[in-house]
Amino acid sequence: MLALVGAGIVAAFHIGKAPAALPAMRAELGLTLAESAWVISAFNVLGVATGMALGALADRLGHRRVVLAGFALLAAAGMAGAMARGPAGILAARFAEGLGFMAVVVAVPALIRAFARPADLGLALGFWSTYMPAGMAGMLALAPLALGPWGWRGLWLANAIAAACFALLLARATRHAPRTASPARAGFATALRATLAAPGPALLAAIFACYTLHFLAVLGFLPTLLAEEHGVAPGMAAAMAGLAVALNVPGNLAGGWLVHRGVPRWALVLAVNAGMGACSLAIHAGGLALAPRYALCIALSMLGGILPAAVLGAVPALAPSRDLAAASNGLVMQGSNLGQMAGPPAVAALAAATGGWTWSPLVLLAASAGGVALALVLRRLEARAAA
Repeated sequence: MLALVGAGIVAAFHIGKAPAALPAMRAELGLTLAESAWVISAFNVLGVATGMALGALADRLGHRRVVLAGFALLAAAGMAGAMARGPAGILAARFAEGLGFMAVVVAVPALIRAFARPADLGLALGFWSTYMPAGMAGMLALAPLALGPWGWRGLWLANAIAAACFALLLARATRHAPRTASPARAGFATALRATLAAPGPALLAAIFACYTLHFLAVLGFLPTLLAEEHGVAPGMAAAMAGLAVALNVPGNLAGGWLVHRGVPRWALVLAVNAGMGACSLAIHAGGLALAPRYALCIALSMLGGILPAAVLGAVPALAPSRDLAAASNGLVMQGSNLGQMAGPPAVAALAAATGGWTWSPLVLLAASAGGVALALVLRRLEARAAA
């Protein structure tokens, strides 16, 4: 179980390395602002486009096999990126890394389900939900150790080696995994149709989209907010934002524990969305001092961490069948990536149109209201599934 959770964290290192290395990459490779944005957002684009398809592929070929293939792709693409000589090379490598990352994160939850005892599944998936903030924050903290002596190419190579070594560790740790692929399963297109037709995965994807839209729209612009409105130095603002993101992890663990203790998932989703909405309204209130505003950002991050544990833990129960667990998880990941893509541009467009952050809560409260409404739908759906 530790190896499977670690797989997500090591895969997420490849997301966290890009923001840390971007200034050095722009200076050496001559990346434009648009190309720099694609270096970061390539993972989100691939997540929106390929999540469910990769999950359906994992359901057919075997989850362990697809996870190990994803790590092999991460290692190979990382090495290729370290040797890139221009924007085209690094962007191609980033898209390949994104494909490897998605292969890992859509297939690991099915392996967790295979290894965990049924009574512990909610807790295990709560631990799994820490992979993104833990991996991103961990890499942001570790990156300066490589960037100083070896530059961004050294950081890329170190991540490629880490992926290759972890693939060997994971292969050994999961060598007794039960077989999770069956030639008798429905065809690929049939699996996609069945996943899309089931209400559960689509609902969970929509809930996750509302959450990630809200979360990234607040935390993504936190350094800018701190610098523009409170005069915080850029380096310190980035460090404060990194700490706020890292504190999402205790929320993930708390969410897994609450699900394990029997708290209804729909209630957690409703409470988190309502709480995040209240925090965002206060964060963007005029005249708030630095300390309370930053404390509210931390509260939003920690409270928000409860939701991924609740949503990812619901996937096995609401998937149309056990054979479509990874495809269902892939659809949920598509919702997550869609929210990450939509949130920051929506808030930025509103801030540009109104000349400040005052009206940003309109977008954020809409996301929270959507999450609350979807929580009530989840309540009915879970009651029907339990019956």
